[in-house]
Amino acid sequence: MGAVVAVREVSGQRSVEELAREIRSGAVRLAAATAAWLRLVAEFDAREGWGEVGVKSCAHWLAWQCGMGPGAAREHVRVARALGSLPVTAEAFATGRLSYSKVRAITRVADAGTEVELVELARHATASQVERVVRAWRRSDAVDEELVAEKRSFQWHWDADGMLVLQVRMDGEAGVALLAAVESLAERDARRERAAATRAAAAAADCPADPETFPRERMSARRCRALAQLAEVAADTGRRAGDPPRREVVVHVDADVLADDAAAGRAHLEGGPALSPAQVRRMACEAALTVIVERHGQPLALGRRRRLATRVQRRALLARDGGCARPGCTETRIERLHAHHLAPWRLGGRTDVSAMVLLCDVDHGLVHDEGLELTRRGRELVVHDGAGQRVWGPADPTFAVGLPAREATSPRPLLTLVPDAALPDAWPAGGERMDLGHVVWALLAHREHLRRAAS
Repeated sequence: MGAVVAVREVSGQRSVEELAREIRSGAVRLAAATAAWLRLVAEFDAREGWGEVGVKSCAHWLAWQCGMGPGAAREHVRVARALGSLPVTAEAFATGRLSYSKVRAITRVADAGTEVELVELARHATASQVERVVRAWRRSDAVDEELVAEKRSFQWHWDADGMLVLQVRMDGEAGVALLAAVESLAERDARRERAAATRAAAAAADCPADPETFPRERMSARRCRALAQLAEVAADTGRRAGDPPRREVVVHVDADVLADDAAAGRAHLEGGPALSPAQVRRMACEAALTVIVERHGQPLALGRRRRLATRVQRRALLARDGGCARPGCTETRIERLHAHHLAPWRLGGRTDVSAMVLLCDVDHGLVHDEGLELTRRGRELVVHDGAGQRVWGPADPTFAVGLPAREATSPRPLLTLVPDAALPDAWPAGGERMDLGHVVWALLAHREHLRRAAS
């Protein structure tokens, strides 16, 4: 308590002007420290020091170990990488002459020919003015990718006839690629059908046939079939360990219908339209299914029910674990989470909430691929590899990077990398009214001049 009072007394002796001066000076030093930290991040990323079991990227590691949100972590890695090719920006940042906010904006558009002008602008403009210039630059220079992403949409519903209705909005590049693929498949199928029909008719009549007399499927129907074929192919392309099943469908079907096509009963997709028994069998041949067979609404069999967690258990696990239990993983969507037995079920593990843990598709695959062993210590998940080495744990710098305890608890201050004499006392306030159109025009004109000179 005495220490707190002493601090308050010292603070009370400072004038407002002194506080303002120290705040400005602190901002300069904070920028220099951030620049030094990002240099470490860039080297760590380049050397793939983040490559531990289950860590997807440097941003994933930062989010886990440095208490960042996923978006902030990705942005820090982006800036760290960009600064490697922008020496003027990196130097101004490292010597405390630019704030992180200004550097973030510059790295979105700068290249070797324009960064000098952008840095000079940033030194005399506010961070918000720099952001405005960059946004206007991107609008003038190319389609704003962020705006395009916001306009993308994918909506669907089942109509009264049990047909799927899609409404998709995508950028032009993706749209052209999709249309080209659909048209190519549809035209290929149409040609094959015409050729087959011609051969069949000629063989039957032993004379040439007129293709115009053949019944032909509407081109729009062929396009629908082509789109479905593209989806089938894409589902099997680029698969990796831990990916979700190719197709995961829940089908409800009365036992009588499954046994006899003519029997009265029902079969339908969960949350979707009715299906014929033939459709059910075809889907079962091609997909990984969770099938509930029932008579008069009463379950007759739940496949391997003593091994798989029930929906109620999965909800309880989600309430307890909050999502994937792997430290640093942000997956919370229950449809992408698996109930994993801490003790393998085949070795006597129980399908109880206390004996299971939620893992996402990727981390669940890693557990099995790497042969990891999971145990619980209270609420903490403890994971070891086959050699008994701990591979997952809390965000603990000593554990994560293997530093000796003394170095981990007493790291070298980042600011020692920048001598105090090299740092300015404060930044110029700036903020004068700016002609945005003229600034952007001048920057783009300068870049165009450099391009012409180079060519």
